Amino acid sequence: MKIHEVLSRLEDIENTMADLYEWLSEVFEDDSEASGLFFRMSLQEKSHARLLNYGRKLVRRNPDEFDDVDFDAEVVTSLVSSVDEFRAASPTPSLAEALFFSMQVECHPAENSHRDVLSVSNPEISQMIRSLAIADAEHHETLRAFAQRRREIFD
Repeated sequence: MKIHEVLSRLEDIENTMADLYEWLSEVFEDDSEASGLFFRMSLQEKSHARLLNYGRKLVRRNPDEFDDVDFDAEVVTSLVSSVDEFRAASPTPSLAEALFFSMQVECHPAENSHRDVLSVSNPEISQMIRSLAIADAEHHETLRAFAQRRREIFD
């Protein structure tokens, strides 16, 4: 698959996650701690989307420096669908439901797919990818720590 198309799909993931967290921030507006957590995560996902958009610009400017990559676009569709389904099925989720779902999607294969895609296509920009991977791991840990602190603990 062309790297530009892959980056576009990955940007869709980050925007979907940003929208999810922004919505959850609004859902929990009466709980300033939970609302603030989800709002910060929304801002971070928007930052990830901008970084991927920057990657797309790099590819457009230097198309010969990027190889095509093997990428399963269905994994993106799966994540976006699961977020849409969660929002439709749970218009007012409990905090436990919101945290559990958020931790699930943070571990979804689509959330982790960008770790190798750009590095394979162009190893020189692998630092950008490592930064995204670290941020994704931090998201899951942040959610887990918050759930534990609020006694919304999952097995």
